[in-house]
Amino acid sequence: MITRRRVLAASALAPWALWAKPVGAFTGNGELVSLLVDTPRESLLDVLAARIQAGLAPQQLLGALAIATCRGVSPYPNVGFKYHAVMMLRSVEQSVVAMPNERAWLPLFWTADYFKAASAQQHRIEPWSLRPLPEEPRSGRMAKPEVLVGALESWDAERADVATAGLIAAGHTRAALQALMLHAARDFRAIGHKPIAAANAHRLVSALGESVAAPLARSLALAVQNAEGDANPARHEHSADRDWQANHAMAAKLPPDWQSGRDDASAARTLLQELRTASSEHAAGAAVEVLANNISAHTVWEAVMMFAAELMLRRNRIVALHACTTANAMHYCYLMADEDRARRLQLLQAVAFMARFRSMVERDSRTRDRRIDAITPLSADSLDEIFRTLGRSRIDAVRQALGWLQAGGDAPALGARARWYATLKNRGTHDIKFTESMLENYRWLRLPWRDALLAASLMYANASNDRDDHVVVRAQALLGV
Repeated sequence: MITRRRVLAASALAPWALWAKPVGAFTGNGELVSLLVDTPRESLLDVLAARIQAGLAPQQLLGALAIATCRGVSPYPNVGFKYHAVMMLRSVEQSVVAMPNERAWLPLFWTADYFKAASAQQHRIEPWSLRPLPEEPRSGRMAKPEVLVGALESWDAERADVATAGLIAAGHTRAALQALMLHAARDFRAIGHKPIAAANAHRLVSALGESVAAPLARSLALAVQNAEGDANPARHEHSADRDWQANHAMAAKLPPDWQSGRDDASAARTLLQELRTASSEHAAGAAVEVLANNISAHTVWEAVMMFAAELMLRRNRIVALHACTTANAMHYCYLMADEDRARRLQLLQAVAFMARFRSMVERDSRTRDRRIDAITPLSADSLDEIFRTLGRSRIDAVRQALGWLQAGGDAPALGARARWYATLKNRGTHDIKFTESMLENYRWLRLPWRDALLAASLMYANASNDRDDHVVVRAQALLGV
C-alpha cells in the first residue's frame, strides 16, 4: 500500500522522480547507448561535451549509462571491482542533483570515463553482455512473482534472469524489485555489495522510469545469485547464509506493532555497545529485545549507522567503508519494502551484518579502539581549516569537524564541501558512493549524536590539498567550468 510516508521518502530519495521523462525518453533508439559503447575512451569526453552543447540533459546521460553498464559489465566473478560501474550510479545521481548547475556534469563525466575503463577490464577478463532472451519471458507463466522467488531461493541464476525479464515485460517491475531487494540482503558475500546493488537499481528505476528497468533488474538478479565460488547455497550450508536462516525465526518473534515504539537514545547506546562485542546472531537478538520494549525501529537503525561510522574511526579502509554504504542501502530497501516481513528481515540482517563487518575490521592489527560516542572535539575557525587539517591528520579533522558543528557550524556546508572534493579529487569508485551514503545517513538520523556521524565521515573524505582528478580537470576545461 502506498502511504504518505512512502511517497515522501521516495520523493526525497529520488529527486528526479518528480520530473523524470516518459518511458523510453532516455534512450530513444539506443543511439546514446551506442555512442557510449562505441566511442573510444580518449574521445568520449569531447563527444559528450559536444552533445551537451547540442542540448543533452544530465538524466539522459545517466539513463544511457545505466543501460550500457548493465548490458556490458558482468557482476561475475565478483559483485564488486568493475561492477562498481553499475553500483555507483545512484550516488552519482545524488551528487548531480545536489551540486550547483555549473558543476553538475562533472560526476557524470567521471562516471562515463570509468565505464570505459570497466568495459575494457571486462573485455580483458571475458567479453560479456546480457544475453538476448526468447519470447518465453513475456508469457503469463513466467510473469509471476512466485516464479522469480522460486528461482532466487534455488539459486538458479539463469531462471532468475528469465523470471525477472518476464515480470518487467508484463508490467510488474515493482514486484520484481521487491523480491530482488529482499534476497539481496540474505547473504554476507561481497561485503554488502548485493544490498548496495539492489538500492542502486530501485533508486534508478524510480528516478528514470521503465526504460532502464529491464537491464538494471536483470543485472541485479545475476548479482544476487552470485555465490562467489560456494557450492549452491540452496543445497549446502555456508557461513555467509547463517544469519538469514536465524533471522527468519527471530523476525517472527517481533510484536505486530514493532515499528511504532519511541525513539530512545539510551537504548541506541545499549545496542551500540552490544555491536562492539556480540556475534551476529546475538546482536540481532539484542535488537529484537530492544524492539520488544516498545523502542522504535528507527532507534535500531540509528545504532546500525552510528556503529558503521565507528568502524570507520577504528580503521578507515575498505571493509569499514562498506559497513557504512551497506547500512545506507539496507535502510533504503527497508523504507521501500512493501511487506512487513521484508522490513523485519532487512533490519535484523543489517544488525547482523554490522557484527560481521566488525569481525573483519578487527582482523587488521592496525585497528584502533575509537568510539563514535567518545570523540573529543577540537575547535576550528572554518571549513578551510578542517579540510586543510584533513591532509595531515584525519582524526584531528574529525575532531575539528565535531567541534565546529557543535559550535553552530553549518552541516550542509560541510557536506557540500565533502561532496565537491569527492568529485574534484576523486580517487576511485568509492569516493562519491561513500560520501553520498554518509550524507544521507546523517539526514536520516534524529538523535542528538548525529553530528558525530557527519564528522566521522571525514575519515574517508578528500583534503583540500589532494591532487585534482585528471578526468574532472579535463571535463572542466571542455565545459568551461
